[in-house]
Amino acid sequence: MRSKFTDKKKRSYGIFGLGSTRLAIALANYYCSYLKKKVVLGEVGDGGMADIATDTYSGIKSKSFVRNNMVGFTRMKVDYYPTLSEEEALHLLEEDVDVVILEFKIMSHDYMNLFRLCSRRLFLGDIASYNKRSLCCYLHLFEHDMVEVEIYTYAVLKDDKKWYENTYKDSKYSGILNIARIITNPDRLTKEDISFLGKIGC
Repeated sequence: MRSKFTDKKKRSYGIFGLGSTRLAIALANYYCSYLKKKVVLGEVGDGGMADIATDTYSGIKSKSFVRNNMVGFTRMKVDYYPTLSEEEALHLLEEDVDVVILEFKIMSHDYMNLFRLCSRRLFLGDIASYNKRSLCCYLHLFEHDMVEVEIYTYAVLKDDKKWYENTYKDSKYSGILNIARIITNPDRLTKEDISFLGKIGC
């Protein structure tokens, strides 16, 4: 199985929503390990990415560094930058690498311009009944700020899909709901994981 990603054009991803850290790590490992690309992954806002560096349970070693006044760590040949400010994230987008991935811990009008600068923008939502209100709020935010996003959801029941189609039938988000794969271990990708990530990365 070969990916369509054969050019040398730099790629940047903005990822936000349910399970964004797991998908960001999986995508970084896909590009780095499978496609042999130079990848940096930054966390915009405060999250738990720094804990990955000290995770001894996985058995994967990390090495800390300071580069351009930013503290990071290297893990499985991917450079991680936890808890970035907007200015630091902007600097990361200028890095001389093949792929830049920014994982957003929160989304607001302040972060929207930064999110917009990424060439691919993924939103991981949930259309289950207990999360519909949150989904509607974020899609309204994206539409209000005129930001194009690719919408992914992990599980789609027939009634939930019908609700989505009826609610957004007059929206630019109509008919663009994608099914996200649950990646069990982003450090050890399966053939199914690689196939799914290849569709995102093509």
